[in-house]
Amino acid sequence: MDHTTFFNRRDFLKGAGAFGAMTLALWQGGCDSCANQIAHRPKRRNIANMASNDPDLTTYQDAVTKMKALPTSDHRNWANQAQIHYDHCPHGNWWFLPWHRAYLLYFEKICRQLTGNSQFALPYWNWTSNPTIPNVFWGNGNPLFDPNRGVPQGSTADPSFVGAPVIDNILGQTNFFLFASNSAVNQRDFSGYGMLEGTPHNYIHGWISGDMGAFHSPLDPIFWTHHNMLDCLWVDWNINRNNPNSNDVHWTDFQFTDFFDENGNSVTVEVMATILYPIFLYQFEPCAPNETGSKMSNKQLERFLRAGAPVKLNFLKRFELQQSITAEMGKPTVGAVKVEEGVLRQAMEGTANQHVVLTIGDVNFPDKNDFFVRVFLDKTDVTPQTSLEDPHYAGSFAMFFDNSMHDMAGHGKPAYLVDVTPAIRKLSQAGSLPQGQVDVSLLPVPFPGREAAGQRITIGHLEVAIAQY
Repeated sequence: MDHTTFFNRRDFLKGAGAFGAMTLALWQGGCDSCANQIAHRPKRRNIANMASNDPDLTTYQDAVTKMKALPTSDHRNWANQAQIHYDHCPHGNWWFLPWHRAYLLYFEKICRQLTGNSQFALPYWNWTSNPTIPNVFWGNGNPLFDPNRGVPQGSTADPSFVGAPVIDNILGQTNFFLFASNSAVNQRDFSGYGMLEGTPHNYIHGWISGDMGAFHSPLDPIFWTHHNMLDCLWVDWNINRNNPNSNDVHWTDFQFTDFFDENGNSVTVEVMATILYPIFLYQFEPCAPNETGSKMSNKQLERFLRAGAPVKLNFLKRFELQQSITAEMGKPTVGAVKVEEGVLRQAMEGTANQHVVLTIGDVNFPDKNDFFVRVFLDKTDVTPQTSLEDPHYAGSFAMFFDNSMHDMAGHGKPAYLVDVTPAIRKLSQAGSLPQGQVDVSLLPVPFPGREAAGQRITIGHLEVAIAQY
């Protein structure tokens, strides 16, 4: 195979600054050099499987120490790296995944440069297989410890956000917008959280809180390993499961100008380049439940990633609740959405690829939010103790920053897109498919150990739609 086809000449010339010296070496070294370096590209591994003296772990600790010691005039300084996120990070739109992928790559390159470990690969925290915050992030004097966290050592993430069935369901979502967040015009527009961002991503941030609960979240070293897990899941969804990204040029050709390389120089990154990073610049130890590798050859995979697909999320029928609703901590509030008689059954029985999508929009969280929200369909008597195995359970969503940050960062209030087809299918199989009305129960549940009494959330837009994609 001609490995130089991973990046054609146009890509290289256009993105030389993005790939740096490593890419230049691959181009100049010929096919044998390309094949060897691609095959042995650094592997990002599960931090739970690392010994305390693992080279990647000790390098990470050393890099954090060195970044904190850099002068504030240096773009690689620890606080300056967090400021990039504060000033530029996209959330709640389709640039969320590629932006953070590039952010991680350049952070990793800075770590290599400062420590002299050219083979360093950033670890990831697999909160699905190991939901307890790893011990490597604790201990006074430990560079990976952040004293501002709102949770104590030994804290464990809620399975309704990070459990294997939840992640499997998200990875089983084939539509890019529902998986990876909705399309937008500007980098910081809020157009709709997809299921990966709105569920495990937001929850981990809000649950750990402290620095992790705000736009300066990269000040906590957990941030980088958390987002690395999300990148690994995108790799599984896109590469191993062969689900296409969007090929809309407004997405693929979009350029990020927010990052700095290992020498502190500004770089420009095109989204299309980030799509190819995992097959060219790094690889992952398996992270997803029931993960299997791609069945494509490298050349087929390259073509598949470049091509993407004309992803659509076409709403055939939409049914909206014509009023806002407010949910109080520990008490369900019900939005009764009127739908056409038989429309849900038609969606379940139709031959077209139809899904039932719930949109929860115009969401107002309080300035202090110590809770997340569980969603149930056609069950009005839910409590925080209601089992997640209940067939009426449809999913959960969370925030990791308040509305003032939304106002500061972009345009619009947060919205969540949730494919509730699995829940509708379970109800249908149980003989209790909603007819003429879908009762959407929203239940705020406090994070463990947090005092959230009296906190409320207001939903301005609630919609049940039949979507085709």
